[in-house]
Amino acid sequence: MSELLEEVDDLPEEETVLFSSSGTAFEVKSEDGHPMLKAIGIFILFTCALGIANGMDYISPESGVIRPDEWIYSMGESAPRGSGVLTGEINSGEEGLQIHVSSRNADGMWVENTTVSDANGSFKIEGVNPGLGFIKIQRVHNETDNLDEVHHRIIISPPVFGEAIGYTNLEFDVPSEDHFNELECEYEGNPCVRLIDHTPNEMEHPMMDPAAAGMYVMIGWAFIGLSLIAAGFALFGIKDSSRGLIRTGAVLVFFTVGHYWSACLFGLVAFVLTLSVPRSSVILDS
Repeated sequence: MSELLEEVDDLPEEETVLFSSSGTAFEVKSEDGHPMLKAIGIFILFTCALGIANGMDYISPESGVIRPDEWIYSMGESAPRGSGVLTGEINSGEEGLQIHVSSRNADGMWVENTTVSDANGSFKIEGVNPGLGFIKIQRVHNETDNLDEVHHRIIISPPVFGEAIGYTNLEFDVPSEDHFNELECEYEGNPCVRLIDHTPNEMEHPMMDPAAAGMYVMIGWAFIGLSLIAAGFALFGIKDSSRGLIRTGAVLVFFTVGHYWSACLFGLVAFVLTLSVPRSSVILDS
């Protein structure tokens, strides 16, 4: 056996192979990683705070800068004339009460629509002009022609979301005849008018459809939700210096509006900045 092994050639020694760099470098452009993106993300977080503040204003209708009655009033003033429908219920369920609703037409003149409550104390008036209005509810005493009146200042809702008609539903309290018997005549003569006038207390906050006020609050929660989602995109964008995430946050926060459209403006600025930031360079050595 040893003679056979002697005839086998020795195994070659292991050689070390060295690779040297050619000195060539590759430059790769990346959308992400630029330090300016983090600064834009922080700017979006500030803008999200403006959106949240706007949402908090909406869900606090009694104390907010923009109030639901003012919001609906401004929409109503620009709505098509005659596009409102007012329905109402008299809580006493009294039949035969005369309902007079005054609203402004296209020429700014006050016009009146009239109807009578039915057997359930309900009424409906079509063709009312959206915006500020006044309602006068009358009980006529046939034997004397004297009048018991209740006055309110109201907001007629405009059409929304592409609808042709805006609907307003309100409830009214009309005290009994015994209550009016305790009042003196507001206007002397024939007929005698005994009046309960709520309009002085409704100068700042006219009566409005509760559903419209609820929609206003829902919009506020939507602003807050969008702001929080936009802040989430901004935070992850700051963490990864991601242009896409930060740009998404800028788009979302744009729709939170903000007081005096501040979030819209800053969100648009942030979006433009994400477009103007140069692409980051990554150097790869060969």
